Amino acid sequence: MNLTPSNTAFLVLMERIVVSLAIGMMIGMEREWAHKEVGVRTFAFVALAFTLAWTISAVASYILLAALIPLITLMNWRSFARDGSLEMTTSVALLATALLGILVGQGLFLVAAACGVVITVLLAWKAEVVRFAGEVTIDEIRAALLLGVIALVVYPLLPRGPVDPWHLIDLRSAWTVVLVISAIAFVNYVLLRLYGSRGIRWTGLLGGLVNSTATVAELASRARADPGRLSVFALIGMLTANTAMLLRNGLVLGLFNSTALSYGWMSVGLMLIVSAAITYQLRGVDAETVPLRMQSPISVRHALTFGGLFLLITLAAELANRTFGQPGFLLVAAVGGLVSSASTSAAAGILAAKGTLSPVLAGYGVVVTSMASVLFHVPMAKMFGLDRRVTMRLAMLSAAILAAGVVGLVAETLLDGHL
Repeated sequence: MNLTPSNTAFLVLMERIVVSLAIGMMIGMEREWAHKEVGVRTFAFVALAFTLAWTISAVASYILLAALIPLITLMNWRSFARDGSLEMTTSVALLATALLGILVGQGLFLVAAACGVVITVLLAWKAEVVRFAGEVTIDEIRAALLLGVIALVVYPLLPRGPVDPWHLIDLRSAWTVVLVISAIAFVNYVLLRLYGSRGIRWTGLLGGLVNSTATVAELASRARADPGRLSVFALIGMLTANTAMLLRNGLVLGLFNSTALSYGWMSVGLMLIVSAAITYQLRGVDAETVPLRMQSPISVRHALTFGGLFLLITLAAELANRTFGQPGFLLVAAVGGLVSSASTSAAAGILAAKGTLSPVLAGYGVVVTSMASVLFHVPMAKMFGLDRRVTMRLAMLSAAILAAGVVGLVAETLLDGHL
């Protein structure tokens, strides 16, 4: 069927109407669930009205926005007269919905939908956001500001490309890794603060995404206080932290070089399956727990330490690969896993993205560094006070996970013949 210009214009308009109604109803649905007088229909009408107004002309939308202000004022006056409260959140959400309707009218569907989802999430997570804001410390506020400085101030000032004659040191790449890892760790730190007390599995998962080694050390220290009662919980948390570490390393690698994820997936997949099966079989009531006493993962010292560590691992990995080939890089990856598997995974991804390391070797290197990290967690747990019996059990279970990883490596090598 051939579409005439009039039919095309009609379809474009209907598309905008549907999108604006969907966004308005999504936000209004949350307000309806919150038992507000302004709900689904009002928000949907506002979004639709401003989409149509912008389609007519920009002036029409400005006139409509001016007409919306008295209505919001009347709504707040009525609420204040009734019980002395103001509907500030709903009022601002209504204004934001009007602006989203204008964005839809401009054809910016994705931006409008994304903002609508964010607004709905913020409205729905009121209790969590209020609780977190009440518990946030000055150090955590400084950490969030420092993350902004790292991204918006320091990064643009760094030179592009290598700064040494041997083309080994790339400060901008190193700072990119610091920014990405810090952002991932900070987001998971916030989630740990919000949800880490809901059970040992949540604690191990979120803590492992922030820093698996620190999580293992903290859980081992807790179990030392009451081995008979807390050892099984510590064991569950440590194994879950290992699972989270495997997922995080894959995410870090994929962010810098997604092609490398095609290699080593069988080994990681088997380790995840075995780890999940073992953790599931361990008996322990997943009741509320005391949140981990973990410091914010963002500070000047942490950023500089991680950046320096990343540069050191990158230099060692590239020199080892140039001098000794694949065995040299894999050895550096194994040693790097004992120090920081996240920075080693990032180094592998960056080197693969630059073309100085093959995606195949980068993928298998992340597998090796993850396996080394799982192995290192056993002496780490013992060092921080886990009793001998539970440490031996952790060692045996970790050995089973590592054996699954080795089987995956062998199977993938035989099938594809990469190594």
